[in-house]
Amino acid sequence: MKEIPKAYDSVLEKNIYEKWEKSGYFSPEKVEEYLNEKNFEIKKPFVISLPPPNANGVLHLGNTCGYSFHDLLGRFYRMRGYPTLLLPGKDHAGIQTETVFVKILREKGNEKKDLGREKFYKQCYEFCINAAENARNEEKRTGLSADWNREFFTLDPKLTSTVYSTFEKMFKEKLVYRGKRIINFCTNCSTALADIDTTHEHRRGIFAYIRYPFVDKKLGKGIVVATTRPETMLGDTAVAVHPDDKRYKKFVGEKILIPIANREIPIIADRSVDMELGGGAVKVTPAHSPIDFEIGLKHNLEVLNVIDEKGLMTGPIPKKYVGMETIACSKELVKDLDEMGLLEKIEKIDHEVVICERCDTAIQPMVSYQWFVDTKPLAKKALSILEKKETEVLPRGQMKSLQNFYEQIEPWCISRQLWWGHRIPIWYKGGKKKYDESLENPEQKVETEAIFSIESPGEGYEQETDVFDTWFSSGQWPFSTLQNGKTGDFEKYYPTDVMIHGRDILFWWSARMIMLGLYRTGNTPFSKVFVTGMILAPDGSKMSKSRDNTVSPQSIIEKYGADALRLWYYTDSLAGANAPLREEKIKGNRFFVNKIWNASRFVLMNIDDKSIDEVKKYLGKNNFEGEWVKHTKEFEKEIENYVLDYKFHLAAERIREFFWHIFCDEWIEKVKKDATSENLALLVYILKRTLKTMHPFIPFITESVWQELVKLSLAEEMLIIRQKEVV
Repeated sequence: MKEIPKAYDSVLEKNIYEKWEKSGYFSPEKVEEYLNEKNFEIKKPFVISLPPPNANGVLHLGNTCGYSFHDLLGRFYRMRGYPTLLLPGKDHAGIQTETVFVKILREKGNEKKDLGREKFYKQCYEFCINAAENARNEEKRTGLSADWNREFFTLDPKLTSTVYSTFEKMFKEKLVYRGKRIINFCTNCSTALADIDTTHEHRRGIFAYIRYPFVDKKLGKGIVVATTRPETMLGDTAVAVHPDDKRYKKFVGEKILIPIANREIPIIADRSVDMELGGGAVKVTPAHSPIDFEIGLKHNLEVLNVIDEKGLMTGPIPKKYVGMETIACSKELVKDLDEMGLLEKIEKIDHEVVICERCDTAIQPMVSYQWFVDTKPLAKKALSILEKKETEVLPRGQMKSLQNFYEQIEPWCISRQLWWGHRIPIWYKGGKKKYDESLENPEQKVETEAIFSIESPGEGYEQETDVFDTWFSSGQWPFSTLQNGKTGDFEKYYPTDVMIHGRDILFWWSARMIMLGLYRTGNTPFSKVFVTGMILAPDGSKMSKSRDNTVSPQSIIEKYGADALRLWYYTDSLAGANAPLREEKIKGNRFFVNKIWNASRFVLMNIDDKSIDEVKKYLGKNNFEGEWVKHTKEFEKEIENYVLDYKFHLAAERIREFFWHIFCDEWIEKVKKDATSENLALLVYILKRTLKTMHPFIPFITESVWQELVKLSLAEEMLIIRQKEVV
């Protein structure tokens, strides 16, 4: 009999993956063909549109977490007779990729502007296509059984045509418009940002208490407001107090004077004011605070931009401060206010600052002309889908969060001031500046317009320079990939079954996909959304390439194997929670994987040349029964129910408990004392059933053992595909 290696070597994982790929079973058509040949029932397709990782470098542990869950479900359904499609792809990741590529250019002594837009785009595209290879290899090393022949890049011309088609439809129906609202702006990256492109960081700062004098001196000296950003006072258009605050009730409706700017502004009452914060009176700067912007809308306040896109002071402010950087202006204002006797006090504080996730620059909220989607009608339809439970979110608490998001949704800014991405297909007659001026002053009749066009409509038109927010294109991922894939894919595989991703992008991605999927196809893109936990760096911080705190899955897999990593994802990445990397737990999983190999090896090594025919004979009769078989079938059902309920952590824990403490510690030990051919056959029978049950979770070790069984003619085919109901 052929010797079986004494230890399981995870190097074998690459060979196993190649075997899976060559089988063709990653393709739903190949699975269907196999099921036909074996006269198995062909069930309806099971489909997942895989979240496309960013095509700008290697993946980290947080990126690959979701793929372990995708693959688990894919294997689970494929083994049960469902033609399964895990559709892969790569994302162009607008701002992140442009930031990365600009850095690469600078390291070579080049600048983006020197290349020009067209050349920059071409080189960045080539960079992404090459980098996508790294991401794909990482996905394969985790065992992802995706149909690589269907892989798409979000900037593929076919997908671009769908993105433009969606925008054109929205433009004609006035669901997209150019408007002026408050946005996040990074002065270093020079672009508008979504909230997800920002993070929060505690930084040293000040709390300045400034007295704003009453215009009517009879009312007193004035009102003291507290602020962490004195420079924004130059853009104040009101001071707000709580309507129930007895200290200020009598002053509501009166006027005060902004020091230095010498501009009169009203005192207003608003219930959003915290009476306990500072002195209970807050300055309102609608142009430079999202909260103040909403207050400004309610009270019809003037909006004054006093900070430009370079982070410099601008607008209707005293000349002394024009052109100053915001921090320098803040210091100068504090000094001038102190000299005027209007600076009551300054407290040094640690406070939370919103910063750009890519470059750590403090975000400047500012009112700006951008392209927006009117999301309310889209959200209304999405809410209806959630209420009917045509799409469910797991865990259940996240369902309520998504409903709240839709109920309180704001217009979605979809324009970014980048070169990398889908350029917005809009042309302005007379130029963009002229068009924005016409929006600013609608009473003035100006001959200008914005029209949708892929190509230039002719002389006198200026092309939009902005690109779409990446979420606008990736929000169309489930239907755009299937509409532009193989003939008949959309009809056969849409809607998909489940979407799985980290909880940090529930509102940014799944929410968008549901709205856009309903808008373009009339159907929700998936029936379930499963939100995994977020994988954090060992110190508990969010993994980010820009922060250089990422951990490569490759480094972990080389140490402990892919199965050990996958098990850790299932047990620690609890739905909706965060999980800091705990390498010792992954190491412990490696011991379990070795236990499976050693236990299987014991069973097989005890079947010698004399007994193998007897073992095969007992297996052929297929009439095993008794307590062990009953217990095994109950175990199978438990795991199946856990998977169907998306309780992967309980399934993973039960797998370990059953195999180690029951199969190994009890049953193998008993057979050691009475290793008859019949008992060995029973162990083989239970081992095969157990391997099938464990395979979706730990595919490499289970397939490796299965192939050892195949060599001995004790099993057939591959474990990845459906086997007989009773083995």
